[in-house]
Amino acid sequence: MSDQMTADPAGTTASVIRSVALVRRSKTLDWAEFSRHWREEHAAIARGLPGMVGYTQGHAIPGEQPVDRPPAWGYDGVPLASFPDLAAIGTLRAHPDYHGRAVPDEARFTDRSSMAAVLLAHCFGEAPAPAPEGRTLMVFARTGGADERAGRALAGALSAVPGAGSALGRRWSTALDADPGLSPRGAADRPYDGLLEVWFPSAAPATRTAQAVAADPALLPVEVFCLVVRENRVV
Repeated sequence: MSDQMTADPAGTTASVIRSVALVRRSKTLDWAEFSRHWREEHAAIARGLPGMVGYTQGHAIPGEQPVDRPPAWGYDGVPLASFPDLAAIGTLRAHPDYHGRAVPDEARFTDRSSMAAVLLAHCFGEAPAPAPEGRTLMVFARTGGADERAGRALAGALSAVPGAGSALGRRWSTALDADPGLSPRGAADRPYDGLLEVWFPSAAPATRTAQAVAADPALLPVEVFCLVVRENRVV
């Protein structure tokens, strides 16, 4: 795969289920090494796996994250895998290359002990057309009840945050109770209940918005943590 990442967000419809995880890099790698391995070697494995109708990597470039971000925001990437239904996840996990290649390779560049995957169902909003230098602000919400009302309240409040006015589009997805079986932690200690994705034309406004939220969490109606990511569409 090319060293360049593509700014092509994965489309999602209400009938598609996504597994969205939070990952930290292996302590044996710096961020550039982590990103290269994920972008090239792991992506090549992912392309050969069945079941997925989409797989996008969200690379959290360190210099684009808020200054002095809280420790809880300290993730290095967000993998987003799309499936037509729960049975397709079983198809993926049953394939010999999943446990034989994909899982061992994850251990080479990520800290698997900290990985937590959550299944999400689309609620409202859609991804815009990709922007060449676009960035996505991933707003992970801890609401205790991530329904449509909570998502619309969060999206409305975020639109008033400094920097958010240039957003190209938004999408809210809510967590499902099912355990995707795609992370070692299972469904225990689910790190978030809903995900608001906000697309920007470039890194600067996305970072500015995340910085404002980090500096003043009261700007939003629920507890959140944020990552600014560069999306790389693999499948």
